[in-house]
Amino acid sequence: MLTNRLLFFSGILSAALGAGGMFPAIVGWSVRGTWQQGEPAAVAVGLILVLAGLATAIAIFHTLRTFRNFHTLRTLDTSIPAPVRAVMTANLLFLAFCSLELTDGLLYHGGRIFYWTAVLFLPALAVLYGQVLAQPWSWWAARILAALAALWFVAFIAIIPFAHLRGPTGPTPWYGRLYMIGVTLVFASIAAYVFHSLGRSEARRYFGLATAEGIADTNATRKTCSAPVS
Repeated sequence: MLTNRLLFFSGILSAALGAGGMFPAIVGWSVRGTWQQGEPAAVAVGLILVLAGLATAIAIFHTLRTFRNFHTLRTLDTSIPAPVRAVMTANLLFLAFCSLELTDGLLYHGGRIFYWTAVLFLPALAVLYGQVLAQPWSWWAARILAALAALWFVAFIAIIPFAHLRGPTGPTPWYGRLYMIGVTLVFASIAAYVFHSLGRSEARRYFGLATAEGIADTNATRKTCSAPVS
């Protein structure tokens, strides 16, 4: 059961990393109209990861449907509550962004591979698999990191209008700063949503941090407090 879940999410992760990794090369080719050195290799590796990942995920799902193992199918999807699935999706998007940054550094920044995303890649990967396996430590790690990330990005948004920013052609124009603010705001919103989702009762129960009885008592208390006074 857990093996199927691990294989399924590993396939989705492989597809996400492949898509993120080949994205800069595809954009570079579409802008110039010709391939630059290293771009075909990046696209080839990305396609292999995408196809292998999707094939793995589809094979696991199809196998379970073939044997009509509805309990295991339920384990892959519905037993993971919606708030946790949203957190996993955000984690997958971040890992895909790390893959994008790696390809961008290798192709267009002199082979640079050390960036802030390189530092956070392995911790984010460990947290993702902790979430797949419903480990309580991954709930604490993800919520703390989400809170810190939200505060970091909000602070960065406040600094961008006044920071001395320069691009390859000179000082960053106002629309460049506006673009940076928009991208940073997206990351801040995702981090805040992850923090909020992990605080939901369903998420706490999934990670073994709250019992069904305790959640029922909490919901009953909320209903009692919100009931009109006669």
